[in-house]
Amino acid sequence: MAVLTVNEYSKLPKDVRRLKSGDEETLKRGSLVFPIQYYLSNTVDSSYDLPVHWHKDFEIIHVISGCYNILVGHDTYELKKDDLCIIPGKLLHGDAEKKSIALFESVVFDPDMIRIRSYVSDDFINASLSGELELAHVIPAGNAEISAIAKEFFQSFKDMGDGFELRIPALILLLFSELKRQHLYSRKKVVTEKKARQAQQFESVMNFIKENYGNQIGLEELASIVGLSPKYFCRLFRELTQRSPIEYLNWFRINMACDKLRNTDQKLADIAFDCGFNDLSYFIKTFRNYKGVTPLKYRNIE
Repeated sequence: MAVLTVNEYSKLPKDVRRLKSGDEETLKRGSLVFPIQYYLSNTVDSSYDLPVHWHKDFEIIHVISGCYNILVGHDTYELKKDDLCIIPGKLLHGDAEKKSIALFESVVFDPDMIRIRSYVSDDFINASLSGELELAHVIPAGNAEISAIAKEFFQSFKDMGDGFELRIPALILLLFSELKRQHLYSRKKVVTEKKARQAQQFESVMNFIKENYGNQIGLEELASIVGLSPKYFCRLFRELTQRSPIEYLNWFRINMACDKLRNTDQKLADIAFDCGFNDLSYFIKTFRNYKGVTPLKYRNIE
């Protein structure tokens, strides 16, 4: 597979190499008839940050170089060069707590694209997409058959040659076929009603943060959304995201500030206020803690 150096990566358009992030991603993938999108990310890029989030689409990640630590559900995985990670829809995932130094590419696609373009009814695919079956999250580089499919799959996004729109869904189907042939899946355990309700409650918390991050939000208010005591809420939230609720809130606010710094001409004080920081000095300090540079330096990074 073609490997991009950091220098080559830095020359790519920002809309290709920067991952947008948040609690639930609602980005449109590709086009209506081809709902799939390719991303390239460098964890040492100052504009990179991928907080724990979820989306309804499937995602496939391939590590080009380095080592990427990712949180998927409640588990942390260390992905090495040429390892793959498969993330089904509606599963929390994002950067693990341990800092990574890696260049990785990912493809996010609407699973309905497989159903629409498949000419046969396949119970395995339907069960995988519905969550009845749990696919293996990590496929090591040593799996020659799947690595060969992944190589052609990701290379197709770089080549964009004739037949691109037909080849990509075919390769996804081929990937699912190989996962089935190698039995790289398990029957998903039945989720108790309590666990299912808890998951929905925490989705509500993250959506609340997304919609209200510019307002003053306290721990008690977040805990009240799920009807828990602040102490118990903090413990469960950290188990889920590896961060405290307030750390996650500030992380999300800083990511929103990054977007405004890159894409608007707003004054620094206005951005801080819009993102829930009433104290400019505290905003700058918090921004530096998360990004390693001041907001103004971040805005001017090419």
